[in-house]
Amino acid sequence: MSAQNQDNLSEISNLVILASDKSVEKREFLYEKIGTFLVNEGQSFSMSEKKLMAEIICQITGDVEKSIRSHFAKQLSLKEDVPVELMFFLANDDIEVAIPILRDSGLLSEPDLLKIIKHRSTQHQLAVAARDSITPNVCQAIYDIGKNDVTVKLLENPTAQITPELLVHLGDQSEFIPEYQAPLIKRPFLPQPIAEKMYRWVSMALREYISENFDVDAKVLQIDVADRLQTINSISTESDPSAKLVSKLHTAGDLTTGFMIKSLRHGEIDLFELAFAKLLDVDLEVFREILYADNSEILAVACRSLNLDRIIFKTIFDLTLSVRREKDSILTPGTLNAPMDFYDLLSEDAAKKALINAEFMQGTLKYASTI
Repeated sequence: MSAQNQDNLSEISNLVILASDKSVEKREFLYEKIGTFLVNEGQSFSMSEKKLMAEIICQITGDVEKSIRSHFAKQLSLKEDVPVELMFFLANDDIEVAIPILRDSGLLSEPDLLKIIKHRSTQHQLAVAARDSITPNVCQAIYDIGKNDVTVKLLENPTAQITPELLVHLGDQSEFIPEYQAPLIKRPFLPQPIAEKMYRWVSMALREYISENFDVDAKVLQIDVADRLQTINSISTESDPSAKLVSKLHTAGDLTTGFMIKSLRHGEIDLFELAFAKLLDVDLEVFREILYADNSEILAVACRSLNLDRIIFKTIFDLTLSVRREKDSILTPGTLNAPMDFYDLLSEDAAKKALINAEFMQGTLKYASTI
């Protein structure tokens, strides 16, 4: 056995002895000592020896100050000669510790990132969304969690490998989720058809950006916009009531979820309610019972019956929460959060059946019994 190996064994034996001491002071000293060994380029520990030290780190981390753990993670984040298991462990620590690992470490694999996206906090998800060159599967998983702020962070990441299919979908959603518009339009190499379609509903500033940065004829785009808005402009005068506006849009085939969400975002609750009721083909009073029901699953069923994307459902739920608060002085905990897991399990056909089941709508029958 070489002198170096003997020295390493001696050092590790001392670390094991220190690990048996449960005092906070000794454990913090041990944590920093191991950190020095793992970070120091001059140390020649084998990978098996580093794995043993990593196991000790994982065992004692709960007794170590967050500032110490954070400093260690920053020093380790760019290294490649450390155990992957340790990097994954640090990436799952509190966000102050995890962020340099999530942002910079090349040792985290796609499966590692998918687990973090699924199980960790919004802050962890934001950090993953900002990583360089995240894969299409990771991009899709970030979108699938249904958090607009995380999706925006993904769109702002120029190296994220977002698939053309997801870009098209996000372009469509940008009509009723304005936060997507600017980062999407300004993405490198955005397919021109997406920009052309978005031109119809983005702000004047973004229209100018599209005209200047995409090889399209702005005059042609403006004609398209005029064609699309002709019906709305011709009937949205002060003399036309909301019900007539919605009815005419529906007849012209221009009553869309985008119009519905825009009405809600602009505080036009009556237009939103009338549009949603028309799309559901129910009376306004029936729809209001759906929207303001104590059981949030009823609204989920209504949205799924129209086969609305889960993000649209969450947007509707979140935006109408304040309205429901005004109508009910006390909200039960079940009405505070959109039931996304429930929504993901719904099918369009089953939702339509539940929507016409009087007992389910009245709250006397569980959804599972309507299937």
